[in-house]
Amino acid sequence: MRLRVIATDYDGTVAKDGVLSPAVRAAIAKARKQGLLVVIVTGRILSELRSVAGSLDFVDGVVAENGAVVALPSGHITLLGTPPPMCLIEKLTKRGLDFKVGRCVVEMEAEFADIAISLIRELELPLAITFNRGRMMLLPASISKSSGLRHLLDTLGVSLHNAVGIGDAENDHELLAVCEHGVAVSWGSSRLKEAADDVIVGDGPDAVADYLEQICVDIRIPAESSSHRKVVLEEVEGQPPFEIQIRSRNILVAGDSFSGKSWLAGMLVEQQILQGYTVHVFDPEGDYSSLALLPNTVVLGGGRMLPHGDDLKMLLQQGINVVLNLSHLDHGAKCEYIEHHLPLVAQHRRERGFPHRIMLDECHYFLGGALGRRLLDFQLDGYMLVTYRPSQLPIEVLKEIDVIAVTRLAEQDEVDVLRDLLDQKSDHYVDSHDWYEELASLNISEAALLPPTEETNGQLRRFIVAPRLTAHVRHRTKYYEIPVSKEEEFVFTNQGEPVGQSAATLQELAVAAKHVPSDVLLGHCCHHDFSRWIATVFGDHSLANDIRQLESELKADGLVERFMNRFSETVEKRYESR
Repeated sequence: MRLRVIATDYDGTVAKDGVLSPAVRAAIAKARKQGLLVVIVTGRILSELRSVAGSLDFVDGVVAENGAVVALPSGHITLLGTPPPMCLIEKLTKRGLDFKVGRCVVEMEAEFADIAISLIRELELPLAITFNRGRMMLLPASISKSSGLRHLLDTLGVSLHNAVGIGDAENDHELLAVCEHGVAVSWGSSRLKEAADDVIVGDGPDAVADYLEQICVDIRIPAESSSHRKVVLEEVEGQPPFEIQIRSRNILVAGDSFSGKSWLAGMLVEQQILQGYTVHVFDPEGDYSSLALLPNTVVLGGGRMLPHGDDLKMLLQQGINVVLNLSHLDHGAKCEYIEHHLPLVAQHRRERGFPHRIMLDECHYFLGGALGRRLLDFQLDGYMLVTYRPSQLPIEVLKEIDVIAVTRLAEQDEVDVLRDLLDQKSDHYVDSHDWYEELASLNISEAALLPPTEETNGQLRRFIVAPRLTAHVRHRTKYYEIPVSKEEEFVFTNQGEPVGQSAATLQELAVAAKHVPSDVLLGHCCHHDFSRWIATVFGDHSLANDIRQLESELKADGLVERFMNRFSETVEKRYESR
């Protein structure tokens, strides 16, 4: 992921006794010359910062008063908090306490915390206390270094996910947490060091200068030791979620047609969007249009308003999530569009830092031969490639894959490609002799994470795909009309013997159920066979819950004809948008 911003605390981090380290000042100048934005995020009152640091034009912006005041080099100042209540100032003055008042903050020695809490309760004020070593700050509860930095970076047109945050004390937890990579200094708070992704070793600000010099060598965010940003693959009640880190990793989602791979890929994209990452999707078959329901996301194409060239650049500059639906184009036009625009998106990411992830579905059609290396910028990683034919991807592309997630994959030649990739990337033996059976037996709601991805602990890790917030209309429609395998068909039975026609699709189930005897239908409802089949084979838990309710009603009232009418209506309504 592209490094675009360095956000650093001031006192105790880059300054000692209020004096900015000359080495840090030089390192900041070098970083800005290389195109990075550098901002100060401090608890200090802005006027005090100016008195100790001088002119603040050596950085690209300042967040002061622990997030309440945002200042730009132009002199423009934004207040994100409200002025301190006069009743509190009067009470503190009467107590004879030594305190400072900023535009939004009241600052004093931490030893007066009990008095401050008492007054906040007495006056019923919506204020919170933040400690900073021996000092404390009283501010509106919504104010923090994270809220102030978010506002500043929004103003500068860059993302928090392209930022490194550096701090030393208790009030820097929010700063480190909101940045993509949080760094503590070894001479600072023990708790902050525990929470940080990295720790700068040294005894003062000059060590921070050395760190800044180091990270400016690479255009990427430093690799972290423990990322706090992950995506959930599986959620089982009563157990910790199965989750993986995907930042700075290239992901391959592979699986047979109609195996649920686009559902899995959509789930991964959805979680990243909800975490505030920017995602750009090249969607050749129109599988991801429902992502438009997510915040800050648009779907374009599908026969209208497909952006080209400068129009796409304009969208990229807005920092929104974009799904490009290419389903209306013929294959040649799809190839031409992707060949021209995929590098354009990658170049924008190199320059501005986003989109943070670029996804290409049906990638085997577009990355053959030498195209893979030419169209993909692997120095910045962050790709998600989706395919049912991993064997058709160039080996140069496959070697760059860090995470392999597989839905049902029955063809042994395709499995062999993934096993060969494991042999090349793994430095220890992994037993993969039973992968054929494991991957071929995955049902529509299941997937597997393959080694050498570290979260697998060297073994194929099977999981139930976590729920999605958005629907997948086209995906669901496939299972309404396209048959499942013979082994997965619904078979009507009476005392264990097959009766009538089996059903290979949801459409067939709705029709066939009308032609079986009432006692057969009632028997299946008593055992909730219909809802279980829908949930297990298709993974459509919403529909399964609706049908389960109908099954329970039939058990209670025995009205078979009423059940059948409502059963058909429920299934057809679910897919009326097909």
